[in-house]
Amino acid sequence: MENKLSQRQTLLHEIDPRVKIIVFLLFAWGIALTPDFKEALLFIPFVGILLIVTGKDALKALKPLLFANTFLIFIVLSMIFTYESPNMLHFGFLSLSIDGLKYGLFLFLKSNEILILMLLLLSTSSVFSIFHALHHLKLPEQLTQLLFFTYRYIYTIKDEYNIMMKAAKCRGFKPKTSIFTYKTFAYILGNLLVRSYRKADKIYKAMLCRGFKGAFPVYSHFSFSTKDIIFALLSTMFFLVVELWKF
Repeated sequence: MENKLSQRQTLLHEIDPRVKIIVFLLFAWGIALTPDFKEALLFIPFVGILLIVTGKDALKALKPLLFANTFLIFIVLSMIFTYESPNMLHFGFLSLSIDGLKYGLFLFLKSNEILILMLLLLSTSSVFSIFHALHHLKLPEQLTQLLFFTYRYIYTIKDEYNIMMKAAKCRGFKPKTSIFTYKTFAYILGNLLVRSYRKADKIYKAMLCRGFKGAFPVYSHFSFSTKDIIFALLSTMFFLVVELWKF
């Protein structure tokens, strides 16, 4: 369940998770609001520096990017074929939009910059450190707990689903495009909801027995080091330079 990349030791791993979350939100906000392709390119040096700092673990961190780009490529293709503009290339019944291609690549670049920053900054801390940092950043307690329990028990629900699928296959079930297959998956989904509810009820009662009163006590706290301050200052300076460069 734990993120394996967080167990490595690089300079980025040693930065306080609170600082990394704030830096990520700052750059994600700046990149998302960038209206021009050239201005979006200005953030690439910062992404490159983080990749260098992460070292050989960078490729492992970027592995989930392949799955995200699969969907982004479809978005780019849909922009090419559906975006209406004066610059159109016609090949018989097929029309290709040059402006659609530019706009699609612009969205592809911005999405990848944000995703890479998220993977590098957040994957280099353990999941529990991220939730702990969110607590210290004054995110509402209920929302923090909701995120924590969602992450904690999503694997449990997956295990339950795998058990039910194995049981169905042991009875000779083979997924096909048929009404019987749809009904079987509907029964599995319904059973999964009932089991999840019962398990959640048992866990909640067990927590009440252990004295849970709506909040988790936090016994350890973060402390800023010189590295954290230097990283925060350099990141902020880079961001301000990029924003001022636009004018």
